[in-house]
Parts: sequence; C-alpha cells; structure tokens
Amino acid sequence: MIKFLLLLVILFNSGCAFMVAKETVKVIDTVLEENPNPTKKEKILLNKENKKNKLKERAREFYCSKVKDKEKCNNVQ
Repeated sequence: MIKFLLLLVILFNSGCAFMVAKETVKVIDTVLEENPNPTKKEKILLNKENKKNKLKERAREFYCSKVKDKEKCNNVQ
C-alpha cells in the first residue's frame, strides 16, 4: 500500500512540474515576442544604482556618527 501511495505522489509531482515548466515557457515566449524597451531597462538600472549609492552614503554617515575614524570619515561631520 505504501509503495502504491509513493508511486502516486511521484506521478502527481512530475505532472505539476511539467505544467509549471509549460506555463513558464509560454510567458518567456510572450515576453521575447514583444519589442524590448532598452530605455526602460536603462532607467531601471540607473535607479537601482542611485538607490545603492544612497544606501552606501547613509551607512557611511551612520558609521561616522558612531565611530571616530579619521581615515573613512574625513569629509563627514
């Protein structure tokens, strides 16, 4: 009985994986068929870089407010 249940579980899991893979392929095909927008991608990357730089600056300001490190905190009060 346990072997039969195990066999059913294996069959159902492989079926689900196949359905997910099939839907993923459909989505990828749809995205690739549409015209890509390079300016949008560039804008997203630029915004990501700006956020990264702001976070680094805020982290450096916080560090310098807590620790008096002359090498890392020369221009921060």
